Amino acid sequence: MVTAAAAPWGRGTVMGGNPAGWSLGDEAWFYLLFPLLPRLRPGLRTAALCCATGPLLWLAGSAVTDPALRSWLLDYLPLGRTPQFLLGAALALAVRRGRLPALPLLPAALAVAAFHLALVPWHHAVPDPAWYSPYSASQLLSAPLFAALITAAAQSDLRRPDGPLARRPWTTLGNWSFAWYLVHEITFRPWLHHYGHPAPGLPTATTWLLLLTTSLILAGTLHHLVEHPLERLLRDHPAGPPHTPGVARPRSGSEPTTHQAREELPSPG
Repeated sequence: MVTAAAAPWGRGTVMGGNPAGWSLGDEAWFYLLFPLLPRLRPGLRTAALCCATGPLLWLAGSAVTDPALRSWLLDYLPLGRTPQFLLGAALALAVRRGRLPALPLLPAALAVAAFHLALVPWHHAVPDPAWYSPYSASQLLSAPLFAALITAAAQSDLRRPDGPLARRPWTTLGNWSFAWYLVHEITFRPWLHHYGHPAPGLPTATTWLLLLTTSLILAGTLHHLVEHPLERLLRDHPAGPPHTPGVARPRSGSEPTTHQAREELPSPG
């Protein structure tokens, strides 16, 4: 775990044994920032400030001539990803406290889809090593769009707890998403390394459908056999002194009251 947390801080260790494992180190850094979040003022002003850092960082990348160094600084180093975490935290707190206007879900989803469609011709027109390629821009410039989409989906869930997004298939995929993220690279890359990229058309669609199905089955298995049991174990054994049944445990001065607990900060995941 210590190795995973430290991996993205070094250029030579950022990928480690899993090309997707760098995000665990970023997430560990975000957890260290949690004590500072009570000072964060949730709302549109904070969100707008965080959104503005994406284009500024992208433009600043033009000053770095080494593509590998630029990619590490902008895409993997936890400091470069911190504005996105703060953006999500600010919006999550604002939604919880009812400080945001309602965002329409469908336009937000269409905006994300349109941005990704625009990446296709952009990728063919500009080589990845160039600072203005879509490689880093795909996450630096799209953060506000994804933030709007997630916010709109959260507001929709609050308005309609039994809405379409609350149906079993979607919640199941959401439960599996963390495990899928960690296994998708180590599922896809060995296949592509051994068989190469499939021919355009039906072979491509068939290959990606097969890889997606395989990785989802693996993610579901890991969720049920590893992730969920470990999470339940941690929740059933909270940190603190042992508690004798039938004896009321005194609350320390630093322990939140019931009202304060409702205002707890959301997790970064």
